[in-house]
Amino acid sequence: MPRAEVLSATPTLFRDDGGLDETANTALLRWLHGRVDGVFVAGTTGEFPALDRVERRTLAERALAVFGPAGTIVHVGAASTREAVALTADALAAGATRLAVLTPYYLPADAEAVRRHFTAVREAAGDAEVYGYLFPDRTGVTLTPAEFAATGLRGAKLSGTAATRFADFRTALPKARLWSGADTDLAAVARAGGAGIVSGLSSAFPEPFTKLAAAVEAGDTEAERSAQSRADAIFAALGGTVEGIKEALRQQGIGTGVLRMPTLRPDAERIAACVRREAAGGG
Repeated sequence: MPRAEVLSATPTLFRDDGGLDETANTALLRWLHGRVDGVFVAGTTGEFPALDRVERRTLAERALAVFGPAGTIVHVGAASTREAVALTADALAAGATRLAVLTPYYLPADAEAVRRHFTAVREAAGDAEVYGYLFPDRTGVTLTPAEFAATGLRGAKLSGTAATRFADFRTALPKARLWSGADTDLAAVARAGGAGIVSGLSSAFPEPFTKLAAAVEAGDTEAERSAQSRADAIFAALGGTVEGIKEALRQQGIGTGVLRMPTLRPDAERIAACVRREAAGGG
């Protein structure tokens, strides 16, 4: 079985005053380099709705400088097609060759509206690979596997309820590259023929997820059980949330934990226990 990829959906790190912390973001990328297979930049975990165009280009440039075009997927999704096309141009100018585009959101959009949106980005992207990003729980827009197949994109990241239909998407798109946004589903995704996971949790704790990928590839049942247990424990501690991921990084000396978007407060004590456990090897 081919090894499933672990792509870290990186959080965007801010200073205490809420400004973009370019130093901390670069430090995070350098820390992840060699620990994961690549990064997914300025997505949901990156609080993309709270970023301006210049900041998104800056994040793309920093990621590309560390991981290169092959290891970087730049998210260019936006509510408007005009903005998504402009973000596409910025990503290409920065050197990106792999892009992801979220469905439009907020206003209702049917499959035809989404197809027009995706087509505009694909045409603007030229030779770059363009993947869809389906997260119906957040966007309010749902595509069936057949409807997505009609868009002609090279693959997709499936999050939320879309991830629960991974097998259906695999059947409808047998040649597409499909990633799950469900961090702890790597083993099932690999066995279903998926490309891997786009994992926010791996931004804070990469090792359990890459060990899980290696164990599944090797058919090592005991190693898979151990790594899966660690991944599940990380999910339970951080809740799979942006605030949990940022707090875990803060406790490891990366970033301030500050978010621009208002969220629930993370359980710092529970996360601290997770940080200690992982520092001791996950035992």
